[in-house]
Amino acid sequence: MSVQLDNTDVLIIEQLQEDGRVPYKEIARRVGGSIPTVRTRISKLVELGVIKKFTVIVNPDRIYGKVRGIALIQVQPADVEDALAKLAEMQEVREIYATAGTSPIAVKVEAQNLDELGDLTSGRLAEIRGVTSCTVLVITRTEKEEYGAAVEPQTVIQFKCEFCGAAILGKPHIEYIDGGRYYFNSEECAKAYRQKLVGKARSVSQ
Repeated sequence: MSVQLDNTDVLIIEQLQEDGRVPYKEIARRVGGSIPTVRTRISKLVELGVIKKFTVIVNPDRIYGKVRGIALIQVQPADVEDALAKLAEMQEVREIYATAGTSPIAVKVEAQNLDELGDLTSGRLAEIRGVTSCTVLVITRTEKEEYGAAVEPQTVIQFKCEFCGAAILGKPHIEYIDGGRYYFNSEECAKAYRQKLVGKARSVSQ
């Protein structure tokens, strides 16, 4: 399953990435459309998962005392998925990337000071099962930081199964869970995903 963005979609996304508070009326004026068209397009982009959420981006450089870094984590192949799940639970971990490079996991972390950053990376990160090493690069200056993705007309939106991660080539199995719309390759994947969520909820409550 794939969807192509047209010029109107791209213009709307660009306006929202620049300022998520811009009124529909102003977006319609800029893209040369009507307010109902803009509203419908945005709803569809949200439904398809192209727009993940509307949020506020806080500039960490304006928060006194914050130290940020990039941690390159070496982990045993069999433990990668478990490590990703553990990292996602840590408040200090702001971004997580699974990579195909020499370090299978790269994360952006944030701490109150250098000592706390060192304790985090040499302690809690290094103690995750399967982790063999953790190299930290302290961020001293942010020269450019863009959020979202660059899009252009005819960009193809590829859907992947929320559970197994495989590309959805045919008609997806769609389910609504906790107010969100999720795409799966099959009913079995959807059932397994629900069971996974139940397991996470139980572990948090314990």
